[in-house]
Amino acid sequence: MLKPIRSIGIFTLAIPLVAILAACGENKLEACRILEIEDAEVEVDLGDVDIERGEVEMICGGEEVVDVSWGEFRGKLGIDPGRYQNNFRGFEQQVSCFKENRNNNVVFCRRGNSNEMVSLNFSYDD
Repeated sequence: MLKPIRSIGIFTLAIPLVAILAACGENKLEACRILEIEDAEVEVDLGDVDIERGEVEMICGGEEVVDVSWGEFRGKLGIDPGRYQNNFRGFEQQVSCFKENRNNNVVFCRRGNSNEMVSLNFSYDD
């Protein structure tokens, strides 16, 4: 009598555990590469004014191009991308970023060789 009850208990615990492991296995971090450090700019067209903030344009996972504002880097990592506009290599030595393969609007970045990751909001490149 105890064997069937024990088997049911083990089976009941195993189902959620397998579901959690399967969900975790689907998400992986993909490295991002810096494409451009863009200055803030104002574009004026007839009847339209478009103001863009300074952004770091990155490609993540080989296909997704995302823009992270300079303010995200300054506020959360204490790094000013404007100082590295002509020195991508120097910026890449200061920051490394990764994106989960699922569709959320954050990249995870760390400063230098630190293991501490922070989430930075991004928008898709337009």
